[in-house]
Amino acid sequence: MIIPSIDIMNGQAVQLVEGREKKINAGDPRPIAERFSKVGPIAVIDLDAALGMGDNAETIRELLEIAPCRVGGGIRDLDTAIAWLDAGAEQIIVGTAATPEFLSQLPKDRVIAALDARNDSVVVEGWTKDTGENLYQRIDELRDYVSGFLVTFV
Repeated sequence: MIIPSIDIMNGQAVQLVEGREKKINAGDPRPIAERFSKVGPIAVIDLDAALGMGDNAETIRELLEIAPCRVGGGIRDLDTAIAWLDAGAEQIIVGTAATPEFLSQLPKDRVIAALDARNDSVVVEGWTKDTGENLYQRIDELRDYVSGFLVTFV
């Protein structure tokens, strides 16, 4: 299965190393979304929102008009989650807020849990905080509340 992904920071498609160092700036994400849409739904991650440094909501809404998208980054409350679902996201990707209590309020088939891990330990808040929780235990805890997992080893 191929899941194309676009990480967005300051309106640009980027790749970060461990949530800090910008490794690649690929520019405008819109033409990238047009190309990626030929493969299937695109995972669009708002890195600014994930890091608590603003958001790229306007750009992401434009991407939702170009291609089917799964939207994540900074979805930490029910209002934000529902707003993205209502805006047309096929699914939302929930990271830091992925708890049974939060996820149980959302439609399972439209939610993916994003789990980032360093040495099998879950990290949150844009990879800046180590929770000390084992990745595989967290997967077992959340399995009944989501349609799938997006796991990134950082």
